[in-house]
Amino acid sequence: QAQLFCSEFKLPKRAMVLLPWLLWMSLVPSRGTGGTGSCKEIGCGGHDETCWCVASCWSFNDCCEDFASVCPEKPPSVQLAEVNFLVTTDLHSWIEGRKHQPHLDASLAHVASVLEHLRHSARSAMRDFFFFDNGDINDGTGLSASAEDHVEYLAPVLRSAKYDALNVGNHELYQRNGYGMLPGAACPIVGLKESGYIDSWNGRYLTSNVVWAKSQQPVGERYAVIEGEFGTKLLVFGFLYNMRDHCDAVQVLDVQDVVNSTWFQDAVDGYAAHVDAVVVLAHMDYRDDLVDLLWRTLRSRVGETKPIQVFAGHSHIRGYRQLDNFSSVYEAGCKLDTVGFLSFQHRSDGCGLDFDHANITGNVHDMAGALHLDLLRPNLTVNRALEAAKVAAGTDRVLGCSPEHYYLSNALQEKNSLWSFYMEKVVPGTLFDSEDQLAILGTGALSYDIFPGTFTVDDVYMTSPYGNFWLILQKISGEILQQLISKLNDPADFAGLASPLRGRGESGFRVPSYVSSSVPKPGKTYDLIFCDFDLEPIVQHLKDLVKQQHFDPQLFKPAMNTSSVLEAWFQKQPCGEETYI
Repeated sequence: QAQLFCSEFKLPKRAMVLLPWLLWMSLVPSRGTGGTGSCKEIGCGGHDETCWCVASCWSFNDCCEDFASVCPEKPPSVQLAEVNFLVTTDLHSWIEGRKHQPHLDASLAHVASVLEHLRHSARSAMRDFFFFDNGDINDGTGLSASAEDHVEYLAPVLRSAKYDALNVGNHELYQRNGYGMLPGAACPIVGLKESGYIDSWNGRYLTSNVVWAKSQQPVGERYAVIEGEFGTKLLVFGFLYNMRDHCDAVQVLDVQDVVNSTWFQDAVDGYAAHVDAVVVLAHMDYRDDLVDLLWRTLRSRVGETKPIQVFAGHSHIRGYRQLDNFSSVYEAGCKLDTVGFLSFQHRSDGCGLDFDHANITGNVHDMAGALHLDLLRPNLTVNRALEAAKVAAGTDRVLGCSPEHYYLSNALQEKNSLWSFYMEKVVPGTLFDSEDQLAILGTGALSYDIFPGTFTVDDVYMTSPYGNFWLILQKISGEILQQLISKLNDPADFAGLASPLRGRGESGFRVPSYVSSSVPKPGKTYDLIFCDFDLEPIVQHLKDLVKQQHFDPQLFKPAMNTSSVLEAWFQKQPCGEETYI
């Protein structure tokens, strides 16, 4: 009866969410250079053509140099409610604190400690508390990419954290062995399966729309029913966006097809009346149309008042939307720049839920402040697992030294551009055999600055986390290569864009989507070198340009990849004694 008098919840206008993903990424503001502007001049929350003064700049690597001092974040106050959640997403193996960005000094062991404190408080108040991860655990630092399958050293650390459920991300599904051209697991998800990691979660590693290609059986479990200590029951699903470029070991089913499937409808219909809320771990942008599809489908089956909570990811930003009076979607940054807290409780008038969310910055002091503590110590179990993983991976081994700070987002013609350094010095100096070779690389391949001082194994993979192998096509004319580079960087050709996560892009990227090691000269013939991740757009454009339907790239120097060239380069750059002091 009370519901008859509740005001109708109205969705805010969201013009951008209706746009296709890649188009949207071309419209949002452009990246900066990593710190030549000033937040004192720009203002907190703003940006200019050089840098940003918003919290997400830490993980896009484009903060103004004075951002931390001019725009300090006040630790949020975490208030427990009826149902409470802590969430991580898109960790990308950044789980030990950032040595080059000391503001983000918290490790996964500190997150586990936050969880302990909050669970203790919740237990005292007889309220339930849940801990989730939303996928993309790998590809980011040496803890991931120093392993052949990108998860061998990382998985035991994640296993030591007391997650209640986990989702799969796209990075667990990228092809690693070149479809059999190289030894090893087809993709990281195979390593997670073979190591026993997936099974170790006892049915709580969720893959609602990811199945094994051969058996068509789900990689993990399609859903789980989780009960808290004080009786709160959740029906939890784990969805990935409609990923097309996955490895050949799996198949990613369209979300639309899955929500119309018999098993999904049976699960929702069978448990809706017996659970207190439905939770969707959705590895997709919090503004993605697929989030609204999941919410609307669930709402049509569970009734108007059943709580629905969606946890989003993938876009590496912080974001929140309330979907209706009883549901919301929340995304908690990436790479441990954010630990997300969300809670809800029923309103006293019965007309909906009061939602509360808090972005806790991955800073030990801020985490302690959010808990009203003076000191936050890392969880010993997770910390020991983390230290063991670092030793096994050898990530602290010093290779050499960098004399400069090379900025990821500096334009090619600017001083200390990482891309100019990598493509004009590192690649030719470690990979090329002659001056007749030319490399083209998508600018999603690198993801972090190179800082002055000692350069370790971990620095290699922080800068170049993917370890893509090299391919070669021989005897391509300079005229064709000029046209190829132009086509790859055509703004109208969205298939030619590098990873949409590599920048913010409003008026065009400051670094183009693809870069080359030199400018190809007309009248000259080159051997073209590129990495496996860029295979499809490069070959497709070549087919269009030369009207030839068959190209057969060959594996080039299989012992080398996009990461190992940095290792080889810095092994030849010794440190002076004063560097170690």
